[in-house]
Amino acid sequence: MASKTNIRADEIKRALAKRHTDDLFLTEVKTGQTWGNKELLKFDAFAIKRSWAKPRFTGYEVKVSRADFLNDQKWPGYLPHCHCFSFVCPKGLIQPEELTDEVGLIWYYPDSGALVTKRPAKYRLIEVPADLLYYILLSRIESDRHPFFSDRREMIESYLSNKEARLRIGQEFKGRLFDEISGLRKKVKELEDELRYGGNKEEQLAMIKDAAEKAGINVRYRWWTNEVVKMLENSIHPDILHAVERIKREADEIQKLAKVSANQEQPTMLLDTQR
Repeated sequence: MASKTNIRADEIKRALAKRHTDDLFLTEVKTGQTWGNKELLKFDAFAIKRSWAKPRFTGYEVKVSRADFLNDQKWPGYLPHCHCFSFVCPKGLIQPEELTDEVGLIWYYPDSGALVTKRPAKYRLIEVPADLLYYILLSRIESDRHPFFSDRREMIESYLSNKEARLRIGQEFKGRLFDEISGLRKKVKELEDELRYGGNKEEQLAMIKDAAEKAGINVRYRWWTNEVVKMLENSIHPDILHAVERIKREADEIQKLAKVSANQEQPTMLLDTQR
């Protein structure tokens, strides 16, 4: 059996906090005043059920190390201060048969974050622990300075261990956010173009066809777009260009006929001269 796990105590305390959502839940709860108290103990977690009729104080000792569990000789001192007492550990670290019958055992499953009760703690009648409640009233009436951690060092260690995971998640989120922003910018540009040019592409094409028809271009002709391009390039109506080409061709024909006519008249003039 492994002597130590990679699971941190604060992870288990967070899971306990979720279990006691409706109760008063605190971590690192002392059993009395700190100064001059040699028998002072400190619960890793402590829950008080909000009930006058059936009061229940539940104490927890969190273990993430096998060696820490085996070397702990102080835990029986917790029993007079709570109605129910349980060890909480990563699954398999502690077995039920290693504990006395009155002590409960809860396993923490890191994959799901679930807490599974392997053996429920027996309810015991106790005198209300006045010193413990007085400590809570004086010292813990406000939120913990470092919730779920015994001290600032433990909190910093937790932060550093999660830093890489947070960076990875941040990069993935940043990539998805960038893609979404790019898509939104593209959509905004399309909408701006529609507003600026008077409609979408289909509407613009209909307007161009209408203008071309008014300019005398037959848009039912397959290559009507070429006529539009020619008109725009030359700033002259295509019909005018066709007329000019036709006149040019007719002029060429007239010139040819004139040459033929001149060649036919020359022999007649020679005959008249000889006579």
